Amino acid sequence: MKALCAGSFDPITVGHYDYISRAAAIFEKVVVAVTDNTEKRYMFTAEERLRFVKQAFAELENVSVVAFDGWTADLAIAHGAHVIVKGVRNNADFEYEKLIAEVNRDANGIETLLIPCAPKYSEVCSSTVRERIKYGKPYKHLIPDGVEIKGEE
Repeated sequence: MKALCAGSFDPITVGHYDYISRAAAIFEKVVVAVTDNTEKRYMFTAEERLRFVKQAFAELENVSVVAFDGWTADLAIAHGAHVIVKGVRNNADFEYEKLIAEVNRDANGIETLLIPCAPKYSEVCSSTVRERIKYGKPYKHLIPDGVEIKGEE
């Protein structure tokens, strides 16, 4: 069975890595889609974010990484995924992802599996990593091993 994990990963964090690697332990194949929403302002380019995610999952043979912009459920179906997997840190994440899951199920019939984050990652998010990078604060412990960001600490 194949799963799809999608996000902007600006940049990828240890929390993202945790839930995606856990999905990779459950599913035969996991496609990670790095999305590019023109409505959002990113710190890193689409190419950089794609590189970061590829670096993070280089050791997991059943994980592939693709770039994508569009409807996530359409991408899941195009890649033969049976489910979309999302990580959730808190109630706000859960409520947001639950709504998106209902929309995807209604529009495309695809189910979503929500994986709660490990407690040690409940406060880790990309915006925190971006702030630390912006102000020259330590952040390497918040991104997966193997990810190389220019101008690292």
